[in-house]
Amino acid sequence: MENELAQVLNDFISLAKTHYDRKGNEYLLEQLEIALDKTNNNVQDAVNEARTTYQNVNTICLVNHLHLEKDEEALLEKIKEISMSKGWLGGLNSWNTTNTWPGR
Repeated sequence: MENELAQVLNDFISLAKTHYDRKGNEYLLEQLEIALDKTNNNVQDAVNEARTTYQNVNTICLVNHLHLEKDEEALLEKIKEISMSKGWLGGLNSWNTTNTWPGR
């Protein structure tokens, strides 16, 4: 699953780089690159990193009024799918993670 998340993140980064002048894009790229680095260096397992990334990308989009392109939305949906662990407890954990807002 780590390889799948890394591939999705790489694809997302490549697409986001094509929109270099989009408002808030630098925050999106930073988040995606941090997530890829953590995944590649086994700092976080794929499911938990996908949860964090999904939540943070949505927050970045909301705060910066950043609108993703259709291809980017599809990749974000893949990240969401990776974030959903199996079983009822995993589903509850996924719901809790993706339905909270981080504080500063």
